[in-house]
Amino acid sequence: MTKDGWHDLNADKATGLLAAIVDSSDDAIISKNLDGVITSWNAGAERVFGYTAEEAIGQHVSLIIPVNRRDEEKVILERLRRGERIEHFETVRVRKDGTTLDISLTISPVRDASGKIVGASKIARDFTERKRIERELHESEERFRTLADALDTQMQFRTHELQRQNAEITRQSEQLRDLSGRLLRLQDEERRHIARELHDAAGQTLAALGMNLAQLEEDAKHNPAQLAKDIVDAQTLVQHLTQEIRTTSYLLHPPMLDESGLSYALRWYVQGLTERSGLDIDLTISENFERLLPEIELVIFRLVQEGLTNIHRHSGSKTAMIRVEREADKIYVEVQDHGKGMSQRQLAEVQAQGVGVGIRGMRERLRPFHGELTIESNALGTKISATLPVKTPPAKEQSTIPKRDVA
Repeated sequence: MTKDGWHDLNADKATGLLAAIVDSSDDAIISKNLDGVITSWNAGAERVFGYTAEEAIGQHVSLIIPVNRRDEEKVILERLRRGERIEHFETVRVRKDGTTLDISLTISPVRDASGKIVGASKIARDFTERKRIERELHESEERFRTLADALDTQMQFRTHELQRQNAEITRQSEQLRDLSGRLLRLQDEERRHIARELHDAAGQTLAALGMNLAQLEEDAKHNPAQLAKDIVDAQTLVQHLTQEIRTTSYLLHPPMLDESGLSYALRWYVQGLTERSGLDIDLTISENFERLLPEIELVIFRLVQEGLTNIHRHSGSKTAMIRVEREADKIYVEVQDHGKGMSQRQLAEVQAQGVGVGIRGMRERLRPFHGELTIESNALGTKISATLPVKTPPAKEQSTIPKRDVA
């Protein structure tokens, strides 16, 4: 065999081997001329794009290019004519059934024996699945990032809320300590007041009574005619002393509240305060105001007592209105004056529980019974309103509570 024969044989074998490699490749390997007409179409191209070689060869390569990407082919052909090689060009192509594919293209110019560029060889690798995984991974990362941002925002909010609650607890603790100190001072003041009342009133009466008793002894010996008058004077002093001690005792805790109920105790207290202070008090209580739990009756009595004390000491009002009403499930208490009222700043401080032992005391008394306290004030006066749930003693206990007229 001649040398040229061996050369031709080897060339045929190489061509056949190359054709076998091309045909068995999983990638789509396509060739086209410079006009874009498909000239070869391997089995991989059939699998990837769905067209058989008979359907594809002779067709323009736009057969597998989406309409919105047709301009890409013009650019590719221009680059091929210049002899450029295009590697790993990622784009989108369309199958015979209309579904789209994510494709990576490697395109090389094809030259003839003289070196002239006559077409192009295109290797198309389908990486739709990889793109899907990348897209899902990206979406997962975005969801994770969004979740992390939301968690961070929630943590910041929660931290801020905990800091706010901690500050509020600290503020309330400081207020409680301040209130405890004020209450102790108030208790000391009340004790001094009681001691002064006992010293000034009961003490003086006892001193006068002692002198009367000494005079009784002297008259019994030397002036029997004067004895009867001295006895009358001594009895008067004893009655006065009894009244003073009873008044002081009632102010500390009126026995009438336990014995006869809230209506009787309030009328007695209002009558005594009117006589002592000259304050004109209008007291209105619902008819047939039945007995309540003793602790509820004491709370209402102290609310009225503290409200009237504030009016007498601070408001400058000559009148006061007390209204105590009872409904099926609630009790309403109002204490109102027509005094100088409070400024908006003072009212805001009182409503915020920042000042005022009396107001704080009212709120603390109401708190265990789920009661509510509201304060309204302007240039026409001040009104304090309280609402409490109705709590009555058992029927047997209520029936044993004695009733008596107000003395």
